[in-house]
Amino acid sequence: MVEVLLISPPFKGLLREPVGLYYLAGALNSEGISTALMDFNIELPTRSVFHEHLQHLKPRIVGVTSYTFNFSVAKKITEETKRVEPKTVTVLGGVHASALSNEILRETPALDFIVVGEGEVTFLEMCRKILDGETVEDVRGLALRKDRKVIVNSPRELVKSLDDLPTPNRELLPIEKYPVVSVQTSRGCPYNCIFCNINRFYGRRIRLRDPNKVVEECALLVGKYKRDRIYFFGDAFTFKSDWVEEFCDEVLRKRLKFVWGCETRVDNVSLPMLRKMKKAGCSEIQYGIDYGDEKILRNLGKDFSTGTVSDAVGWAKKAGLFVDAFFIFNVPGEDEGTMENTFNLIQRVPVDGIEVNLLTPYPGTPLWDNPEKFGMRIIDHNFDYYTTKKYVMENLTFPKNKFVPAFKILLKRLNLIPTLGYYPEIYDFLKKDIKLQSWKDERHWIKSLLRL
Repeated sequence: MVEVLLISPPFKGLLREPVGLYYLAGALNSEGISTALMDFNIELPTRSVFHEHLQHLKPRIVGVTSYTFNFSVAKKITEETKRVEPKTVTVLGGVHASALSNEILRETPALDFIVVGEGEVTFLEMCRKILDGETVEDVRGLALRKDRKVIVNSPRELVKSLDDLPTPNRELLPIEKYPVVSVQTSRGCPYNCIFCNINRFYGRRIRLRDPNKVVEECALLVGKYKRDRIYFFGDAFTFKSDWVEEFCDEVLRKRLKFVWGCETRVDNVSLPMLRKMKKAGCSEIQYGIDYGDEKILRNLGKDFSTGTVSDAVGWAKKAGLFVDAFFIFNVPGEDEGTMENTFNLIQRVPVDGIEVNLLTPYPGTPLWDNPEKFGMRIIDHNFDYYTTKKYVMENLTFPKNKFVPAFKILLKRLNLIPTLGYYPEIYDFLKKDIKLQSWKDERHWIKSLLRL
């Protein structure tokens, strides 16, 4: 038996550790609250196996996190939990739930609470009160029902120093099943991209962890867990050059041997910085280039130029790094001419991998709040399709009947560019069968057993 069960629902994409749940588990464990963790992406259970797991653990509280595109399966997990263990308290967290807490609580009777915003302090206080038999109505950062009405309490202030958070608990899942381990370096983002909701969740002020603490976590992963591939996530790995310098110096001083990658902006790098990163083990850098036309970049809330893009990619290649580039299409102000400008930029800069996405109006973003302001219209509210690979909103000046043929031609031309990384296949964008499985097919399991 455990007091709290944390669940990461299935999603399609690169398998990554649920670091946010690691931090929640670390916070709970620091207060002596017993915790278990399930990641449905490691091994998707059948419905009956999930029932057995619940009946065996008998958790007092089940906390589920979700993105927008796997919200429907997160919702099913809470419903199934209530069906098997009606007295279990169900809680949902994450960016999507925080942005739509009112609507989700109104439409999901099986859900008891939503943690709005950064979760460690709020979730810990809520769990402690529930386990002690106290009311949680006054917990800041919590959304709940009262007298059949949804109440969203006053927001919780953000954690001032990320170094005050307990160490993420990686003991609850088989770390060897993840191809790359993940380490968080920062929270918050001061930029104004119209398609991003991170600064609504983590705030506009960048909070960086102590670089020496990050290196200590890396040393633990390399030494104790024998992992030598690390991905650093955070919206500002290279935001402060002196932070990067201190981090790299500490890695070199400790003679840690691991390869790592990060994502950053093209206007936050320099050639000396990238060379230092390479020396400290960096092998790959991911740039959110997004588009190859400066007017469109301004429309997206980007404040850098295509010249900055060329410099950043060129410097990374000089430093010996593998360069991934992300691009977004079906954007405000787009037409055949701006698409051609983007294609020309992709041909011109020596990127190694390309990932192509479609603009997606995630809840909590300016694009979701007021699409008309950007000349866009949301045409599909089925969150299962909010994967950045599906056409869910229409450009009012470049409608679907014009965009789709032009986009098909662009993708065919991109597939002819020799790159080492991702190839943007047309069918990834056109196929409709993308429904996530909540559970393994029980009938398939029975057939396999009979064959055996």
